[in-house]
Amino acid sequence: MLRGFFTFLVLLVSLPALAAQRDLPADINVAVLKKVELPYLELGNGGVSWIKILTLGLVDGKAQKFQISRFARIKDENDRYTSAAKLQTKTGRPIAVKRDAAGVIREVWVLHDEESAVFAAQAAQRQGK
Repeated sequence: MLRGFFTFLVLLVSLPALAAQRDLPADINVAVLKKVELPYLELGNGGVSWIKILTLGLVDGKAQKFQISRFARIKDENDRYTSAAKLQTKTGRPIAVKRDAAGVIREVWVLHDEESAVFAAQAAQRQGK
């Protein structure tokens, strides 16, 4: 009985730590969401130089429009699926996008501050090479 309670307590304490971590694919592009006019997203670098490095030329100093698929998977900061219409509330935030061969956005992740810091560190490391 006590062993089961202890196991439950350990699982209860560790669940928030497991939920906070999410795996993002390596082949994503990072930019700042400037404007949402469905079916298009306007992405820019937000004046942050590391974004230009991470986007690999996706966004070159000015905002550009990209088409988003009607069936795109969009995840918020807490890794919950959300609708494309709710992206309006995320303008000015860094996002990660995955595009298909035609350049249409298929997946979107709204990044939180810790993830943005990780991408900034990776960009600085790439720039140093």
